[in-house]
Amino acid sequence: MENSDDKKTIYCNKCGKEMPQDAKYCKACGATLEFKEMKYVKRQGSGNGGKKITFIMGGFFILTAILILVGGGTLMGVTGIFDQGGGYVGIENVNFETNTQMLIWKQLDIIFDDYNSPPNWLWEPNIGDLVSIKIKADSNTSDNIFIGVVETSDTYAVLGEASYDQITQFRMDDFRDIIPDITYRHNPGETLTVAPTDLDIWVAEVCGSGEQTLTWSPEKGTYWLVIMNEDGSVNVDVDAGVSVKMPILDYVGKGLLIGGLMLLGVGVAIVYLGAIKPRY
Repeated sequence: MENSDDKKTIYCNKCGKEMPQDAKYCKACGATLEFKEMKYVKRQGSGNGGKKITFIMGGFFILTAILILVGGGTLMGVTGIFDQGGGYVGIENVNFETNTQMLIWKQLDIIFDDYNSPPNWLWEPNIGDLVSIKIKADSNTSDNIFIGVVETSDTYAVLGEASYDQITQFRMDDFRDIIPDITYRHNPGETLTVAPTDLDIWVAEVCGSGEQTLTWSPEKGTYWLVIMNEDGSVNVDVDAGVSVKMPILDYVGKGLLIGGLMLLGVGVAIVYLGAIKPRY
């Protein structure tokens, strides 16, 4: 026999009256008997931990993107300020003068390290593919101008005993400076008795009246940049400038801007979708 304690007491869902075990409806109110299954659902957490992680990750992407954008913008801004046209970046119309025969720019050391990638059969670059140097000079006197580039070894052999002034320091504390700080080193020597155009030592050269422009694709080595009067006379007084063309700078600047914008978009999307967007 089944213990009466094991029997379940049934009550009407509508009126609450006690009902027999086998009742189909409530005799008091006539309501049909219904059995409902009860389910217990474990309470879920609020998910704040996941939101915090998402927010931190998105914030990291956004901060990194801002730094990249600042770097790209700065690079593009500097190249824009010193843009000399044709992709060249540098300075121009700076006054240089000497009472000797030659004005020599500080020694140029051109270094280019070989690397294994990309494969040499695909592309074997040289410095001229990556860098181009342009020198401009205009005489402040009636003398014609000579601009030449010479290797250091030939310089000492032919010009080393001559009298010249060499620029050892050129500093612009602000890009808006009209008169930069220029330091010369004087080399006392003998008077050169031959015109520069008669010397067969120049890697690149140009001469003539008015403004002269020398464009030079450098190679590995050590060079001097020499400015003289075409006839080799003393008292060289010119307004000159030097600029460099490096196509890779433009690509780097644009790449940083595009990459920064893309990373910023990813960071904003992560923060919005993972931590801000409401869930229903």
